[in-house]
Amino acid sequence: MNIQVMDLEILVAFWLAFSRCLAIIFQLPIFDGMSIPAIVKAMTTLMITYAFFPHIQGEILKDIAYLGVDNFWALTAFYTVTGLILGYLVKSLMSMFISAGSIITQQVGFAAVRYFDPSSGTQIGPFETLIQWTMLIIVVTSGALLPMFQGVFNSFFSIHIYDLGKMAYSTIFFTDLFKNIFLSALMLASPLIFANLLIMSVLGIIARTVPQMNIIMVSFVVNIGLGLLIFAVTSEEFFQVGFKAYTKHLGHWFQFII
Repeated sequence: MNIQVMDLEILVAFWLAFSRCLAIIFQLPIFDGMSIPAIVKAMTTLMITYAFFPHIQGEILKDIAYLGVDNFWALTAFYTVTGLILGYLVKSLMSMFISAGSIITQQVGFAAVRYFDPSSGTQIGPFETLIQWTMLIIVVTSGALLPMFQGVFNSFFSIHIYDLGKMAYSTIFFTDLFKNIFLSALMLASPLIFANLLIMSVLGIIARTVPQMNIIMVSFVVNIGLGLLIFAVTSEEFFQVGFKAYTKHLGHWFQFII
């Protein structure tokens, strides 16, 4: 059986679209777990690419016409690296909740309560997992992922290999984005940070007035007890503010893609 390609440029264009989408899909919080088979991720990407391709093939053909089909690997590298960058940006937005959870774990006193997560290859605490998956469910059920897919779609219209000079100003966006992600993580964990400072100050005064008391053992119980209580009271506000911060950063990312 002989297989003949009638239009090589269209085939290459589809492969380039698949390369960018695959690099993004593999980094999404829903698909980055090792428990999900690679074939599931690849087939999901194939369906998304097949749905997008009739609308984006004209933009991809511009890049192919600029470099030529002979530079197949250069085009593949460009589209793959672009997808990796876009996927990392989306993943970074979710990392602010993991960072906030890590800070809360430290402040409450659960720093020693960690387990090895084979999907990420790192040790994580209980608050990181709780906050990450809660926010992920909120984001998915609220439809906040739709702007992300729209941003991926629009990236084929705004990011081309022949106008890479426009990316010279992207450092300003990246600096502002990651600074805001760091500040957002601190803001989300601020109730526990201030509570821990207050507890340590009070225990320090008690240690000076009652030196017979074992402050170290008391601090463990007080930190964990009040920390859990404060998080339980402020959890609703935490997730509301966190969702607003996520959509705000996602909007900035979407404007950058456009």
